[in-house]
Amino acid sequence: MTYRIKGKLSEFWKKLSEFEIKADDIIKTQNISKTESEKWVDQIIAFVSEKINPIPESIIEKFKYSHDEQADMFFQIGGFTDKTEEDIIRHRINQFKFKLNEFRKLRDYLSVINSLQDNKENVPIEINSIKEKLDFILEKLYILYGDNYYSVTILLETNNIETREDEPIEICNSLDKKGYIIREQTYSNKDSIKLSLKGAEYVERKKRLNKNKQKKKTNLKTNEKIDKVLKKLEELGFGQEIIFNEIEELRGLSKKLNKKTWSQVIKGKVMDLALSELISKDIATFIYESLVDEKIKLLK
Repeated sequence: MTYRIKGKLSEFWKKLSEFEIKADDIIKTQNISKTESEKWVDQIIAFVSEKINPIPESIIEKFKYSHDEQADMFFQIGGFTDKTEEDIIRHRINQFKFKLNEFRKLRDYLSVINSLQDNKENVPIEINSIKEKLDFILEKLYILYGDNYYSVTILLETNNIETREDEPIEICNSLDKKGYIIREQTYSNKDSIKLSLKGAEYVERKKRLNKNKQKKKTNLKTNEKIDKVLKKLEELGFGQEIIFNEIEELRGLSKKLNKKTWSQVIKGKVMDLALSELISKDIATFIYESLVDEKIKLLK
């Protein structure tokens, strides 16, 4: 199942922010009616149901039926008749604050659904092993790093990742043994978890390793491109040392500069070589387009 937002993404997220602002304003009044609280909840459910196709039922239901049972239990101790109007209002405010936090979790769940990020047809998530599935959960929890707990089932289902029966609990057990997550309830079969400090360190370490691998891969491709350019220049009779030195300098700069800056440096160098008539404009264009993989109009 792939989710899509109807309309502009920016407007959708802006409206969700407005719901939070509205809730904060209600709390500031210190006098919340049951009707006002229910109206706020109903408006959120109606908006999300209208704007996301298909309707994310699991996320909406979790928000709709969430309730601070512990606060209710303490409130009822001693009997309802012993409670003053002030006690009732205070309890209602606390329940509304709990609901506001559940709304934030609803927004969090939506924010980590891959298909809602660009709202376009995208490549399905490839999960080819149990480890990849565990890493996927950790990466999502890293994005949501904080004090809230999130359902493994919802994180997987809303991203169209299939699971077998009880697999989310098995995932929790595995990650718990590694010390990568903290469970909402230690001894239970619930799959609500949050990332531990150790888990966050694991994700960050993995990101660094992937970044280094990608950097090495990019450097290898860049070196291959430069070698091909140098070989072609030699074949065409442009074997002057000054030209080769300029191109070789680009090899070192490619490891220090970002792609955009490096492209600008290449453009400046080939223009200077062309203006100095060491190479023709056609050769300058060839060098730039071979190294940058994009067309250049300035020298046409």
